[in-house]
Amino acid sequence: MQIRRTATLAASAVLGASLMTVGTAPGAFAAPQRADLVVAAVGTPPASVKHGSSFHLGATVANKGRKGAKRSALRFYLSRDRARSADDLAAGEVPVRKVKARKKRTVSGNVHVPVGASGTYWVVACADATGKVKETKERNNCRASKAPVDVDAALHADLVGRLTFLDEGERTDPTTGRTETWQHTASVSISMAVDGNPHNPTFASTGSTYERAGSVVALEESDNCRIELERGEAGGGTLRYAGDRFNDDINARFTRTDLGGLRVGLSLRADWTATTTRTGHGQFPCDPSTTTTGGTVLDVSSIELTRVASSALGDTYRVVGWVGEQNTPSDWDRVEGTLTLTPR
Repeated sequence: MQIRRTATLAASAVLGASLMTVGTAPGAFAAPQRADLVVAAVGTPPASVKHGSSFHLGATVANKGRKGAKRSALRFYLSRDRARSADDLAAGEVPVRKVKARKKRTVSGNVHVPVGASGTYWVVACADATGKVKETKERNNCRASKAPVDVDAALHADLVGRLTFLDEGERTDPTTGRTETWQHTASVSISMAVDGNPHNPTFASTGSTYERAGSVVALEESDNCRIELERGEAGGGTLRYAGDRFNDDINARFTRTDLGGLRVGLSLRADWTATTTRTGHGQFPCDPSTTTTGGTVLDVSSIELTRVASSALGDTYRVVGWVGEQNTPSDWDRVEGTLTLTPR
């Protein structure tokens, strides 16, 4: 009996010590308190809008966590399926002030509809879109509007801007010793109306103009003759357009289905005049003479542009490449400029 009583007392002591150990560290494994931002409600968008426009919308941000949330941002997206995904269109951002634990805050801002958007979209609002707040849950930040918005598929916009061209240099023929120096410039003011289906719209020139100028000076000298060449060229006016892509001086098209790229074709004419003067010298001088010739030169260029900025006011495109006729290397050393696509 004594042995059993001793064993029982020992077991009770161990159990009591274990309970005391657990009791001395309450909440030792509890998760840290954090905020938990969610979108509690999204306003109702208009039934239909034009692409390139914007509309005002409100949303309610709630903090379901046990700790206050610092300043953050709510972002609007246009979504085909009511769920936030990589192919959604970013449509605007609204600052959100601090939200106390278990409290809500209502915010509002503009939802921008990008140029080229078309069809049916839900507005998805996402709290803490920039990831500034540490939350207990990071995948419950978004909510979609209860009703969709229809974006007009027709594209009605103006494409305007200026492109500049430069070709300059000098070279010497090692065989004849002929030296040549040249400089050619051009400037194109583009004005086009863009209408129709966004995937295949019509680009119609509405008074696009250009100016072109150039000069070439060459000198070749031998024992009995000095040959000098001076050539000048000039052209300008309204670029011809009649809706015939084979004969128009200007044409354009989108190179991407999301309207992120542009290609503009240009035919720039110039009249040229060249004067060649021969002056004899030495023991057997050449016959002196001066001759003048002239004609018309045509430069055909294809200019590649990519979208570098987008807002409710329009899209901006910048030159990223160019080639000559039928994709041959271009004579232009540099082509620069931006074009803006602005909704009408």
